[in-house]
Amino acid sequence: MPNPRIKYYPVGNGDTSLISLEDNTTIIVDCNIRNCDGDDVYDVKEDLLKSVQYDNGVPYVDVFVLTHGDQDHCRGFKKHFYQGGPEKYSDKDRREGLIRVDTMWFSPMIAEQHSNEDEDAYQKEAERRLELHRNKDPKKDNPGNRIKIIGYDGNSDYKDLNHLRAVPGEIVTRFNDKDQSLFSIFIHAPFKEHLETLGDDKKNSTSIVFQARFKNNLFQVDFSTLAMFGGDSDHTSWCIILEKTKKYKNEHALKWDLFLSPHHCSWSFFNDRPQAENPEPKETSLQVLEFRRSGAKVIASSKKIEDDDNNPPHFEAKRQYVKKVSEGNFLNIATHNIVDGVPQPIVFEVTSQGIVKPKVALGTAKATGTAGLGIVNSPSTYG
Repeated sequence: MPNPRIKYYPVGNGDTSLISLEDNTTIIVDCNIRNCDGDDVYDVKEDLLKSVQYDNGVPYVDVFVLTHGDQDHCRGFKKHFYQGGPEKYSDKDRREGLIRVDTMWFSPMIAEQHSNEDEDAYQKEAERRLELHRNKDPKKDNPGNRIKIIGYDGNSDYKDLNHLRAVPGEIVTRFNDKDQSLFSIFIHAPFKEHLETLGDDKKNSTSIVFQARFKNNLFQVDFSTLAMFGGDSDHTSWCIILEKTKKYKNEHALKWDLFLSPHHCSWSFFNDRPQAENPEPKETSLQVLEFRRSGAKVIASSKKIEDDDNNPPHFEAKRQYVKKVSEGNFLNIATHNIVDGVPQPIVFEVTSQGIVKPKVALGTAKATGTAGLGIVNSPSTYG
């Protein structure tokens, strides 16, 4: 079987990542699928259709994780992913290449604020699936109807569906009704504290944050690769993450080989914006970066980072990351690998010796027009 791979797509200031496991299980983390009208935009949709599996001609992803509902994390969901009962998937849907999401990861925080039609579509599809579980519909556990609730409730109440829930401090080992012995996810956020502070300026801080853990065989004591995903989480979130992981002695859950810089290399990971008024990085954020392992790399899913006033991406934020990992281990997707003028995905293969870049580029080389939740408690989940 092939080694697991992590692919970070070039989507400007936005996130789209694809985790592929040995058994071809696929997990999408966020999407920012843009129109390919120009000649410098990578065709993410085409590459996804080449990367996912098919069920009787229907393309499907095993899990879709939406960290939060900002447009640059869910753009294209309504257009490119199938919504509705899987039994109603039509020939027209197949011709359009709509990707079926077998299992949704849904944060109740998304229900608190809506700002775009893709976020609305994700919420609507989640509610359809949750209603199947409330009604104990026999189809509730079918592929295309599965759902996992991540975190705690705000104004929308899902307490009657706690059997579908995973909260910070828990480890998930089952994905799309299949146990994984070599892959798991440690959930870090969002927290209960966010329910008290949620407001127009707090949406980013409620992002799902998790550590993806990879092994290459059952006999390994340590993990081959640890990859951190955090959406647009800001320094306030990481302060709580650091506090809770230390409190519950879960420091291992903060180690990383790959760190997707939150909010597209924004200063908000280090301190409040604007940086001119908050020039010093928070000590807690710097401590998070100290959990890097040898050869660790920071991935900036953003536009080209230049010494200007943009934020994100932010030049001083890049400087802070480079201080920790070195210039060669800070990778800006927009500039790292250009083919015929088009930024390419950054792909890492997970080996028993750690992460390596495949020698042959994967996918498109140019732009073109309660079914087993598998939750394992860590020493203590976070209250």
